[in-house]
Amino acid sequence: MNKRLILTLAFALALCFAFSAYAEVQNVKVSGDITVLGLVRNPFLTGGHIDDGTGVSTGQKTESAMASITRVRIDADLTDNVVATVRLLNERYWGREIDNNGGTNTKNSDIDLDLAYVTLKEFLYSPLSLAVGRQELHFGNDMILGDPDTNNQVTTASPFGATTWPRNMDLSARKSFDAVRATLDYNPLVIDLVASTIKNRTLNRDDNESLYGINANYALDKNTTLEGYFWQRRIGKKTDNTTTVIHNNKVDTTDVVGLRAVTKPIENLTYQLEAAYQFGTRVNTTLTTPGSVTGTTQTRSALGIETSLTYDFKKVKYTPSATALYAYFSGDKSSGTKRYTGWDAMYENQTFGNIANTLFNQTNIHLAGGVLTAKPMDDITLKGEYYAYWWDKRLGNTASAIASGETLAMTGKKFAGQELDLTLTYDYTEDVQFSLLGGYFKTGNSFDKQNRNTSGEVIGSMKVTF
Repeated sequence: MNKRLILTLAFALALCFAFSAYAEVQNVKVSGDITVLGLVRNPFLTGGHIDDGTGVSTGQKTESAMASITRVRIDADLTDNVVATVRLLNERYWGREIDNNGGTNTKNSDIDLDLAYVTLKEFLYSPLSLAVGRQELHFGNDMILGDPDTNNQVTTASPFGATTWPRNMDLSARKSFDAVRATLDYNPLVIDLVASTIKNRTLNRDDNESLYGINANYALDKNTTLEGYFWQRRIGKKTDNTTTVIHNNKVDTTDVVGLRAVTKPIENLTYQLEAAYQFGTRVNTTLTTPGSVTGTTQTRSALGIETSLTYDFKKVKYTPSATALYAYFSGDKSSGTKRYTGWDAMYENQTFGNIANTLFNQTNIHLAGGVLTAKPMDDITLKGEYYAYWWDKRLGNTASAIASGETLAMTGKKFAGQELDLTLTYDYTEDVQFSLLGGYFKTGNSFDKQNRNTSGEVIGSMKVTF
């Protein structure tokens, strides 16, 4: 075979490969959204004075800022039943784009990988789909699973991730898990199996934080849906005792089993109930001397309950709706015993009061509330929300359970406070939406008089979806 024929065949083969690779991409869809935020927030709870834990109080003024969140998503249909999804994310404060200072401003210019997963439909056989990679995971009302660092926290890779005032962690759009998800669709039964790596701390130690579980959703009929689940969060032991860092020498597990029911017993009335129980082993670690680690364990025993009743007045002018709700997440009443009763918020993605969501972790709380909505015009929606909060376990002299991190004087009473939120939403077009939120939080008598004040916020936004 002469060289010319060999070159001709090689060129033809390369051309075939090129065209076949191109043909495998059957369809590409580009989508995304841009959200612009304008916000005014005064220092929550502290009234302008934050105790850093050493008795030193620093004045914090009302914050006003502009910010934007931009997401671009690409969905590529490859060969039959294979879809690749990638979404890029940028979160930024306006006017803080300085690339070379090495501080938090640098993060304004970051473009991060928000989604990156492949979906294999009818994998092995028709009912099974497989999603592998960085993806969002939402089940039920997101009471257990919806956000890898909970709804009032965010990675420090985000410019919203400041641990001191201003605390705008709740504004972040980052909700993605590195996970494998297998979905078995046996309509009306859908079963999801999930394995996720939440944190890979050190490659050569068993100290990862991982999540495993199963969720089963069954449509009993057109008006009733039942859901059951089991999740386990595992934090591996840390065996490196060569530094002064506290290393855990035991495995910490949080197991949660739960049931959720949604039903419409009569027209326009929807009732929801979700109850979950946590068990497993909680590990407290203390460092006695550099390189010496002790770990004490407690048996977890905690309860979380959510229930709501919604009535839609669909045939009434302005189509109003009314919702009454109650939620309970147990507090730790163990007092150092072998049994730990505090509810672990795990990966919740819920908001019961916009300001309270930034202040309190979803634990040790009773809350009751109501939500009213109405549409005075086809493109305008009004929503009013009211919530009241009580501690399950009374807090002592300091409020360590408060997510915002301040050390506050307490009275030992149970009433934590109340919040009123009002939201106006205007659908300018199908793709453009304007929103204005006003929030007001008043502390309860569980806070000492020096911290018994009001907090407020106003957040305006414009969201364009394409």
